[in-house]
Amino acid sequence: MKDLRIEKLANNLLKHSINLHKGEKILIEIIGMDAIPLGKEIIKLSECIGTFPFFNIIDYEIMREILKNSTEEQIQVYAKHDLQRMKDMDAYIGIRASTNTAELNGISQEKIELYNKYYTLPVHIEERVKNTKWCILRYPNASMAQMSNMDTESFENFYFDVCTLDYDKMS
Repeated sequence: MKDLRIEKLANNLLKHSINLHKGEKILIEIIGMDAIPLGKEIIKLSECIGTFPFFNIIDYEIMREILKNSTEEQIQVYAKHDLQRMKDMDAYIGIRASTNTAELNGISQEKIELYNKYYTLPVHIEERVKNTKWCILRYPNASMAQMSNMDTESFENFYFDVCTLDYDKMS
C-alpha cells in the first residue's frame, strides 16, 4: 500500500525546498535502501513537472571497503566523474537513511582526509553547494528512531507530521 505521506514529502521537497522547474536536471542521491520509496516518488514527481531526474545510490558498507585501501589517485578519479555529473545538474536532493550511522568509523583518519579533500570538497562543497539548488534530509528508519530513543512507528509519525506540513501556507 502506498504511503501518501511520502508523496506529500516529495512534493514539498521539489516545489518548496528546491523549487524545481520544467527542463531542469536533478540528481537524487540515496544513502541507505530504506529511502528508496522516497527516491522513486521524487523521480515520478520530477517527471510530471517536466524535469530530468538522475539518481545515485550509495551504500556505506561498500564505501567502507573502498575507503579502507583507497589511494589518492583512486579517489581523484572517483571524484572526477561525480564532479562532472554534479556540474550537469541544476538541483540535488540527498536522502540519508543509513542503517548504521557509524559504518565509516574505524577508517583511518588519513583515508577520510583524502576522501574529504579530493571528493567531498570539490564535488559537494565547491560544486553542489555553490551551483545547484539543493536539499539534504534524513529519512525515518529504525536507526534514526533509535537515536531519538523512540519506537520506529512513533518516530515515523512524528517525522512525517513535521516534514509534510504546508510550508507554502506557513510562509
